[in-house]
Amino acid sequence: MDRKVFFSDGGVIISDSRFIASGYIYNIRDIISVRLAVIEPPRGAAVFILSIGLLCLLTEGALFVVGGCLVALGVMMWLFIRTAYAVVIETATGEHKVLKDKNRRYVEQVIHALDAALVNRNAAPIIARESVQVSSTDFAQMPQPMIE
Repeated sequence: MDRKVFFSDGGVIISDSRFIASGYIYNIRDIISVRLAVIEPPRGAAVFILSIGLLCLLTEGALFVVGGCLVALGVMMWLFIRTAYAVVIETATGEHKVLKDKNRRYVEQVIHALDAALVNRNAAPIIARESVQVSSTDFAQMPQPMIE
């Protein structure tokens, strides 16, 4: 049962035992590390449309107007395609992008909450055990290594 919730917003919940995002449930104890990934948008299409538009601007007539429209479209594509950010967790099975958003602050909040949950996982109280006295006769003597 969850005892402490570090983050809860929308479909993302981070507690001391679970991380729920994008419909998947991850155990906190299975997460090795967490990091921020920056996903740059593909701007190749915008560059291609912009270059075709500039070539059409060198002509006269109807292609000149089409070139102007293509240049405007290429510039708008370049400006309005935004960088995305993702939460990447590493587990024993590899790295997984578990949450993707265009808001960097939101993704950083999720990462900080996951960090807090990971630190909390390792801060479990240590149960003191009784000390046991061991004498040297309890262990078998190892043979001397053979050096040639």
